[in-house]
Amino acid sequence: MPEALGHYKILNLVGVGRIGELYRARDMRAGRTVAMRVVADEIEADPRQRERFLRDAAATAALSHPNLAALYEIGEDQGHLFFVSEFVPGETLSTVIAGRALNPRHALDYGTQLADALAEGHAAGMIYRDLRPGNVIVNPKGTAKLLDFGLASWTSGGAERSQVSGSLATAPGAPLGAVPYMSPEQVSGQPADQRTDIFSLGIVLFEMLPGRLPFSAQTTGAVAAEILQAPAPAPSAVNRTLPPELDAVVLKMLAKDPVDRYEMAAMVAADLRSIAAGLHASRTPSKPATTDTGPVKATHVRAAATRRPHRSVALWVWVVLAAAIVAALLLAAGFETGWLPPLIRARQHSVWLGAQPTGSSLDSVS
Repeated sequence: MPEALGHYKILNLVGVGRIGELYRARDMRAGRTVAMRVVADEIEADPRQRERFLRDAAATAALSHPNLAALYEIGEDQGHLFFVSEFVPGETLSTVIAGRALNPRHALDYGTQLADALAEGHAAGMIYRDLRPGNVIVNPKGTAKLLDFGLASWTSGGAERSQVSGSLATAPGAPLGAVPYMSPEQVSGQPADQRTDIFSLGIVLFEMLPGRLPFSAQTTGAVAAEILQAPAPAPSAVNRTLPPELDAVVLKMLAKDPVDRYEMAAMVAADLRSIAAGLHASRTPSKPATTDTGPVKATHVRAAATRRPHRSVALWVWVVLAAAIVAALLLAAGFETGWLPPLIRARQHSVWLGAQPTGSSLDSVS
């Protein structure tokens, strides 16, 4: 393999799949790290396969959504056909789950993001066909990215699904791989539509909630038989800490007959958001009235504010009473010593004796 293809510098080999070799590369023009897939020779050398692959890749490149890994460019250089995609750091969803139940809020968040991604692809007339945790990357910010939308038929998972479809005669002990995430119509070899992706998303969502698959037999044939015949358990029956509202949504996604499932992934996303909002509201405690000093100090402030009016009233009462006493003492002293004016003395004397002043005296003053 050359050191560079086009304006992409190849950094290291990440893995090899049915489509071809996957490399981490550097876009020297945009200055970013990308994922480069060098298409396998058997696809490139067959004119029909090459044409079909380029058509599917072009459809994938037309998609744009935060929860879909973007396909940037399809190119050819030095005899190699390649396509360049967004490099998504993080872990696969299968690694995140790792046989453990996720926090219901995280599971609902990832499920909603994946439903949004499916809705975007479905609106463009595309079906994913291979939705499973291994095809989802969760980046460090908690964003779930669905990989290679529209290219599932070219992947190893797509090939496995094709081999299983229409036949339950699989060898005992064969690796499960993509089979546990297949829909009944895929297992029975029937035509698939967007409701097939909704069933697979229901499997992924179920697995995130109790930490295990709803159909968990040990061989591909037994799992396929369960998918066709066994009713899916309710998530809350496996993990009793889950909100029961989830059961109706998940079981509707996992209905055997596509007619009984959600018609659109957007409807799934809406219901998951509604449950997440209710879960958040039920677990959010009511907040006490606070100030910048905090709840405890706010209580002291309210108590002090309640006491202050009583203290103010008592203070004014004492001031007024003291002033009245002082005034009375001054008047009494003035009356006895004779320094008060005659009119005031006469009026004051009559008041002290309980008599009313004469009208002539009041008229003369006024």
